[in-house]
Amino acid sequence: MFKRRKWLFLALAIPVIAVTYFFLTGKAADNSIIVKVKKGNFRDVVNCSGELEAENTVYISAPNDLQSNQIYDEIKIQDMVAEGTHVQEGGYIATLDPSLVNKKISDIQLEVEKANSEIIQTSLDTALTLRESRDQMANLLFQMEQKKLALELSKYEPPATIRQAEIDLDKAKRDHEQMKENYKIKQQQAATKMIQARRNSDELSMRIKRLEDLRDRFVIKSGKSGLLVYINDWSTGGKKKTGSVVRPWDPRVAMLPDLSSMLSKVYINEVDISKIHQSQKVTMGLDAFPEVKMQGVVKTVANIGETRPGATAKVFEVMIKLNRVDSILKPGMTTSNNILVNEIAAKLIIPLEAVFASGNISYVYTRQGGNIEKQQVKLGKSNEDEVIVEKGLGEGDIVYLSVPENAREKKINLLK
Repeated sequence: MFKRRKWLFLALAIPVIAVTYFFLTGKAADNSIIVKVKKGNFRDVVNCSGELEAENTVYISAPNDLQSNQIYDEIKIQDMVAEGTHVQEGGYIATLDPSLVNKKISDIQLEVEKANSEIIQTSLDTALTLRESRDQMANLLFQMEQKKLALELSKYEPPATIRQAEIDLDKAKRDHEQMKENYKIKQQQAATKMIQARRNSDELSMRIKRLEDLRDRFVIKSGKSGLLVYINDWSTGGKKKTGSVVRPWDPRVAMLPDLSSMLSKVYINEVDISKIHQSQKVTMGLDAFPEVKMQGVVKTVANIGETRPGATAKVFEVMIKLNRVDSILKPGMTTSNNILVNEIAAKLIIPLEAVFASGNISYVYTRQGGNIEKQQVKLGKSNEDEVIVEKGLGEGDIVYLSVPENAREKKINLLK
């Protein structure tokens, strides 16, 4: 009986001991992430984020004659329909604050009143000046008649007296003729002053009419049907909406993108821009829909770099055109773009996480039979995720993505 119990106890204890031993000895391996060395095409890609926009866009703007009407200040957007609204041609878009225009109209109306007062004053001055000139001509005509009579009465006087009377009459005639010419000139001057005064008044009135027409166009309507999208306001870092402002040099309010053709605008740093060329293939993802993958090609590459807000390094604008569009795509969506720079066939590839370094020696942790070894490797080209192994490993070999327990102090097996 006792022997039976002893054998039963041993039968139960042996599996427990085996499982415990396996757990303790295999703990390091089980807790380590391992991958196999694979052979395949190595893809050298440049990763960058971007933003979707329509290839062709119609911008909805404030009146483009603000500056010609001497409006140079910012104009507030009082109201605007919600982003994403489908608007019809001629449909309501936004209303601009007319206070600046109203003030300018009020100021010009004061100038019109002043100009009209000048017209009245000019008319009165002209009437007074011409009346004085007419009185002077009448007096000169009277004097000329007196000189003529004096000449007639002097016919029995000495020749010198007669000659003096003739001279006085000639002078009176010349003075009268000169006054008549002056009177004509004063009439022309008065007419010119009246024309100028009326012209000033008319020009001011026309300015008021143009400003009133401008104010009427502060209720902005759509020139075509489409999906309304807010545009970026670079001065604030947000988007133009109700409460934002438009500027005479940039009167755009919103846009109606053509969603039948889409682009992703990305910015490539100056280190990688030399790798990017037109027609390179691009794999694109959407942050909003991680499961969606799209294809595209590089359409344009900027020749001149720029400094983006908040950055110091130069970047270059690159436009990527999608091969196909989908109804889920909307302007402004964030994209992740993988631009294929080069593809090398039939190479051994491992993750970058599997590579460690000691000085100028690169090595990996690999499983050889039941042992873990530190193996030197010769590496080739790499991208952000993977690297080519030129020497030191074979296809199907197992490498560790982290340092296995009890293997850190092992010596490195150097390449021959």
